[in-house]
Amino acid sequence: MKAMFKMCTLGAAALLLSANVQATEENDKAIEYRQDVLGVMAWQMGPLGAMAKGDVDYDAEEFQLRANNLAALADMPWEGFVEGSFRGGDHSVDNDALAKISDNMDDFMSKSNDLVVETTTLAELSGGDDFSAMRRQVGKVGQSCKSCHDEYRGD
Repeated sequence: MKAMFKMCTLGAAALLLSANVQATEENDKAIEYRQDVLGVMAWQMGPLGAMAKGDVDYDAEEFQLRANNLAALADMPWEGFVEGSFRGGDHSVDNDALAKISDNMDDFMSKSNDLVVETTTLAELSGGDDFSAMRRQVGKVGQSCKSCHDEYRGD
């Protein structure tokens, strides 16, 4: 009977460990996914910001390409913000996404939706000829990013 109990206990522990390893692998994949998408978004935003600031000459075709790419990406990273993949609290994962995301998911998703709206507006404006409006919209996109980073991104 003791041997049977010991085997059941060891079996249960192995299953829990296996589930924990699987959860960790899934969290690692989610973190990698969201960081990759956000990195591609930053890649797109760089030239837009440089043109808006006047650091490089405005190129309508390049601007429109980057704005459309950014808008297409803006809805993607959020599925990678999964429970257990944050820094701090019960999560204890080493990355910049703070655990308070999971406590404030409605606010976090509202901020992500704001980014989708702002990037969509930028893409729409990029097809026109009002560069002043495009420049202002790049600023709004940047502010949208900043609002989330200020609240939910650690250093």
